[in-house]
Amino acid sequence: MMQTNPDWVTLLRVPPDMLAEVANESTIRGPIADAIKSDEVAYESFAQACRFEAPYATSWIHGPGDRSPYLSLELAADSLAADRHRSLLADIVLSTSPSIPYDYRALAGDALVRLGVGEYADALRFVVESFEPLASRTIEAKVSVRTDGIDHLFDIPGTVQGRIDLLVAASRVKTLESRYMLARRILGDDDRAPTAMSAAQQLIADDVGTTLIAPADYLVPWDQELPGENGNRLTLAELMRIVLLCPEFKLPDAKVRPILVDFYRSVLRISGRSIIGLAAGVFHVEHGALATPSYFYQGRGAILGKGCVIDCVGGAILQRDTFLGGGFMPILIHTHKHIRGSGDSGASERKKILPCVFAAEVGARFPMDAIGLFETVDYLGKDAPYQGIRAIPVD
Repeated sequence: MMQTNPDWVTLLRVPPDMLAEVANESTIRGPIADAIKSDEVAYESFAQACRFEAPYATSWIHGPGDRSPYLSLELAADSLAADRHRSLLADIVLSTSPSIPYDYRALAGDALVRLGVGEYADALRFVVESFEPLASRTIEAKVSVRTDGIDHLFDIPGTVQGRIDLLVAASRVKTLESRYMLARRILGDDDRAPTAMSAAQQLIADDVGTTLIAPADYLVPWDQELPGENGNRLTLAELMRIVLLCPEFKLPDAKVRPILVDFYRSVLRISGRSIIGLAAGVFHVEHGALATPSYFYQGRGAILGKGCVIDCVGGAILQRDTFLGGGFMPILIHTHKHIRGSGDSGASERKKILPCVFAAEVGARFPMDAIGLFETVDYLGKDAPYQGIRAIPVD
């Protein structure tokens, strides 16, 4: 451990893997709680961390607390006076930053409800009333989409900056959508999680840790249209293919990578401390005009390891602290199986599919040496070869 005693601002910047080199977490929690209560500079840095602003987005303070999934939210509740605590929670909920994980924003919203929204009711109401829903691609538009005989063709910006701009624009509008959903529930305008749930929904509800989130929040509308270049629109499915296939999104680039993390947090609503690794990804391929919404949920601390790719036609649920693949091992987790009828040609099975949901339960490990294709449908009604991994029928 370093012998120097860094200030609180420096301490809050340290990522969890490096904290032991600087300080002992168990001994600095108390002093940090005192500092953010009495020192304005320390508080402002702490508030920036709670909004996941640079350089605090990967701070150790977003690790688990004793009573909360996030130590930062726990420290805020324990250390701040009611008015300042309410102000911080409202800042988190109302923020337009795509860096704030959806589950973190919702947990802050839960705390705000318990504390009372107070003077922030009008701001929440404005979020609800000013929201403009995103459109989905119509069947008429789908029919006119060009293809090469198999894949849909669409306009892709010819520059790296143009493709980055797509992600920034998508992150912005999806963050506004998330704010709207949570603001409605905080104000009591929308029901919370349903009482009767499917197996997939129950896995999400059990893991996410707040009833301010509904499992359906992770039902990805692949046909939803997002801003493209020159006024064009791209579906979410098309945008995910750009991210998966373009080389700039596979690199540990200090400019691009934070934008990509924000994109995953806002568009796929992956939870805090979770990560989709380099050359890993999630995609959805339309089958003709079919682009049925499917679940994608990645819980806190869940890792989609380097090189691991999930086809999400059927859906995937990764509960907290799961780890799939890694080490740039080529792994495809397939969530729909192509069906060939008796007497049919091989090519005919391309349009006949049986989907299912891939589920990784809390702490499960899908090993690096499971190289190749994992056909999830093959394990419907039977045990998968890896503990905590199972197949769930689509509702």
